[in-house]
Amino acid sequence: MQSVTRAIGIGYLLICLLALLATAFVGPVGDAPFPLPIGPAQDPVVVTIWYGTEKRQWFEDAAQRFAATNPRVGNRPIQIVLRGIGSRELAVRAARREFGGDGQPTVISPASSMWVEVARTDWAALNRGAPSFITENPGQVTPLALTPLVAVIWQERAQLLWPQGPENFWQNLHAALTDSEGWIGVARARGFAPGSPEYQKASNWGFVKFGHTSPLTSNSGAQALILMAYGYHGKSRGLTNADVLSPEFQQWMRDVEMAVLEFGDSTGSFMTSMVQFGPSKYDLVLVYENLALENIVAAQNRWGDIRIYYPPATMFSDHPYAILNAPWVTPEQRQAAEQFRNFLLSPPIQEIAFRQYGFRPAIPDVPVLTNDPSNPFVKYSAYGAQVDTPPLVETPSGEVVTTILNLWRRQINR
Repeated sequence: MQSVTRAIGIGYLLICLLALLATAFVGPVGDAPFPLPIGPAQDPVVVTIWYGTEKRQWFEDAAQRFAATNPRVGNRPIQIVLRGIGSRELAVRAARREFGGDGQPTVISPASSMWVEVARTDWAALNRGAPSFITENPGQVTPLALTPLVAVIWQERAQLLWPQGPENFWQNLHAALTDSEGWIGVARARGFAPGSPEYQKASNWGFVKFGHTSPLTSNSGAQALILMAYGYHGKSRGLTNADVLSPEFQQWMRDVEMAVLEFGDSTGSFMTSMVQFGPSKYDLVLVYENLALENIVAAQNRWGDIRIYYPPATMFSDHPYAILNAPWVTPEQRQAAEQFRNFLLSPPIQEIAFRQYGFRPAIPDVPVLTNDPSNPFVKYSAYGAQVDTPPLVETPSGEVVTTILNLWRRQINR
């Protein structure tokens, strides 16, 4: 009996020893007795992602779900480190190697592709002859989620400013903002005579109050300037420095921007202020579509209906996922970054981005328009929400984006 017991004990010790050795060389195996991360083979592959804060909640949720799958590169676990930074700031800092306390980025994911172009341009200027800052493989710069820039305006104002819809979106807006009589001038231009109900309402509204964020700190503010430039020149692609620097456009842009009472750093704050304070603060603002959809009910309960309008040509915030081709990024980090990118683009995670966080999915496998009554495009279609968007403008080159931001800094900068 003792020999049997001794044999069992020795056998168990041998099993434990084998499990320990296996763990040391190939990592934890199932429910092995000692799943310990022993040895250098267990050092994690750290992927540091600098991302635009508009998608903070979704990214944090997705990173937790990704970690639960025990992702690995070979026998090394993958660790995702998220650093929320403004889109313009992260593009400039990454290209200039201004890491601060945020670590060296493996991936940058600003709100819009134009900031990837800014980073690419800055890197090339600072590192003559060096390889491109962004991995050249087309699959590496991938949109993760989508939301277009829209105008949100109180319903009564919309009926006066754009009674037939916003076919002349920018021209009508420019005329309204520069009219010395404010909304009365808008009413008169639409043919409403003094004494008419529309004219009487307009007489109580004062000047047209327009808002968007600062283009120096906010992606949506920079997008607003780009759409203004395209709208003024009547084009949707091929925006050039000459277009931006033309004296006529500079004066037109200055007219619009001088009518903006204040520029904030956050797109969300404009939408929040519009809902909190009503038409006394803003008649219309330029914000992301998902923010507009989120606030329809809140606005209705406080001040009345709002209306969503899509400019005749718009831009998506496409939240690109750009894996860097930088000296500090290792092949293992690139592989790990690709795994997380593929996870973010999987149908379940894209569904979460749409249903829980209001982003249009970046993959066709997740439909946007369904028969589900809770679908925001079904629920809010009467308020102007629409699946089909106007044509998209071409993202300008990094040089053109820098020029239009410098123009705004020189002429407005407040």
